[in-house]
Amino acid sequence: MENMSTINSDISDLLNDISVYLEQTRNGIMVDMASLPEKIIRVQGRVQSAPRDDRIELTKFMNQVMQSLNTLSNEIQQRHDALGRDIHAMESDLHKE
Repeated sequence: MENMSTINSDISDLLNDISVYLEQTRNGIMVDMASLPEKIIRVQGRVQSAPRDDRIELTKFMNQVMQSLNTLSNEIQQRHDALGRDIHAMESDLHKE
């Protein structure tokens, strides 16, 4: 069986990655998150394979990951919507000329 502290460390790394992606998104930087789903699935599999007592505690930490992902998703959607509005406004200005 895998050590709970090792899995918890990987969850912390995942939370840190999400935090960095969120900050970059807020700063208007395009972010390549292609590796994120694989990391999440790998860590989730390790959590599910952990002993029952550890799994309960690790699941709480994974819930934090899910909350962070929701925050990131909302921020990306807001940036997408704002960009769409800006493009629409620019197109409208071009058609007026």
